[in-house]
Amino acid sequence: MNKYGFWVIPENTLYQELEKIIGSCSEKYQSPVFTPHMTLHGVVSSTDENVVKVTREAVKGLRPFSLEVGEVEFSSTYFQCIFARVKTNANLFNAHMALRHSFGMEEERVFMPHLSLVYGDFEMEKREKITKEIDIKNKFFEAKEITIIRADLPNPDTWEIVEQVKL
Repeated sequence: MNKYGFWVIPENTLYQELEKIIGSCSEKYQSPVFTPHMTLHGVVSSTDENVVKVTREAVKGLRPFSLEVGEVEFSSTYFQCIFARVKTNANLFNAHMALRHSFGMEEERVFMPHLSLVYGDFEMEKREKITKEIDIKNKFFEAKEITIIRADLPNPDTWEIVEQVKL
């Protein structure tokens, strides 16, 4: 069994802006470089064939929807070290819940949509300082497809796109 995540990857100028922020922070703070993305659903254990089949079925009733980038914040976790919140809306929660139900992940885990900007284990003061250096709020992007990522290891260098399923 492999491990999979489900992303919405922003397009065009927002993608380029996020890529630049991630790259410059990586260089400045020696943190990993990764593809700009919003995680729609966390880790599921499956096979490539099954995860694609279940995802296609799960998103059948969904249509593309718009998302807005909110404030840049930090947390105490490695993968949410520095991030920009993504403002919630019904379409976003419906997409998340469609995947959650389709994969039988019924436990109540908090879904906090966000775009990670820095991965790392930094002191809280440093996280706060980095957060104040980044300003990307009030940007919009479209969720047009779900990108399935195979992420067997926590190292972003090893993550691979399995399939992109159109909404």
